[in-house]
Amino acid sequence: MNQALTNTAQLQQIIDQEIVVMQSLTQLLDEEQQVLVNNDSEKLESITPNKNQLLAQVIELEKNRSELLLNSGHSSDAKGMLNFFTANTGNHSLKLENSWQSLLDISSQAQEKNRTNGLLINRHLSKNQAALNVLQSGGGHQAGSMYGADGQSKVKPSAGRGIVAG
Repeated sequence: MNQALTNTAQLQQIIDQEIVVMQSLTQLLDEEQQVLVNNDSEKLESITPNKNQLLAQVIELEKNRSELLLNSGHSSDAKGMLNFFTANTGNHSLKLENSWQSLLDISSQAQEKNRTNGLLINRHLSKNQAALNVLQSGGGHQAGSMYGADGQSKVKPSAGRGIVAG
């Protein structure tokens, strides 16, 4: 088996793995979006480690693909992939090109879903900050704020006797 065919097969294997991981990531981003829409912070806490694990796999696979391209005499970017296709024509290369395009499409979908989720997170943060501002302003109390950093009320009861029932 010649080196070009071996490199093509190895690259195909890496890209196939990237596709599987990116599909899983895309599904997880869909789930994350639903959790954000439903404001379910407990489920969000369970999604984050899974998302980080998938992202670590993506990084590792990208690194492997880059190393293979560099070892084949091509740059490790998208242009390097196109040059690899040009240098390695044939049935195996055509399948690889199709897989590469699938990976680009899935990656684009994941990027858009991640952007949307980021917007949802920022919306939640803004709402939380607005609520904190209301609580800290005290609704016009002279004390300046209702709650201190310890979470305890800063509003002091009046020094009078209170209500006397008679």
